[in-house]
Amino acid sequence: MERLEAFASRMIEGWSARLFRAKLQPVQIAKRLIRAMESHQTVSLSKTFVPNSFVVSLSAVDYAGFEQYRRSLEQDLAEGVLGAARDRNYTLLAFPNVEIERDEDLAPGDMRVSCALVDATGEEVTPDPKALGAVEAGHTMVLDREALLRERPRAPKATVQVREGEERRELPLGPEPLAIGRDPQNDIVVDDRRVSRKHAEIRLRLGRYTLYDLQSTNGTFVNGRRVAEVVLSDRDRINVGGVELVFRTAE
Repeated sequence: MERLEAFASRMIEGWSARLFRAKLQPVQIAKRLIRAMESHQTVSLSKTFVPNSFVVSLSAVDYAGFEQYRRSLEQDLAEGVLGAARDRNYTLLAFPNVEIERDEDLAPGDMRVSCALVDATGEEVTPDPKALGAVEAGHTMVLDREALLRERPRAPKATVQVREGEERRELPLGPEPLAIGRDPQNDIVVDDRRVSRKHAEIRLRLGRYTLYDLQSTNGTFVNGRRVAEVVLSDRDRINVGGVELVFRTAE
């Protein structure tokens, strides 16, 4: 019955948004995140674990409406997930993370939510009730809002090596996105007219680093192939204009 009600609710939301051309509201995204969290519980002997890493896919139209304040909205949604989990006495392994992305295949008003259980190192955890039940209290972040706000999750250890002519430098990756482009405000600034002002970005997604091309004019290439989005692996070569970046994970 619960699954039937959830299905009916999704159908009604989707059709009503398309029928009345209603603008997608942040509260609708928050409700869908909480629904996804509730639908993916892992119950151990003494705790109920729920996902803490979410990716929200929106249509190009809806994404454009949120793009200007997307980072702030992602943070607000993450704190909303934390509050909902606390109210329901769920257990999180780390501070929630929410990422909003554009999906050209979705119609305006529609959305898709993917979620995963990720630990404090940024690694995805297999939802095994026996294994999670054996997690010691000291290794599990129980729902204490202030403590979780103070201790943001650590990301997997990885770096990007920048190779531009004879210059070599290395930048560590973390939970915050790494921006690449011609604009001086980017983390990696590429002074090349072939490179867009906001060209590409590397973000932590569901415990893995993912490279996104930000609809650049001349494209982003990984190992010689033009990509729109790709999960990075050790020693992947990223080419942006005349600069080569090499993604490295810790040994």
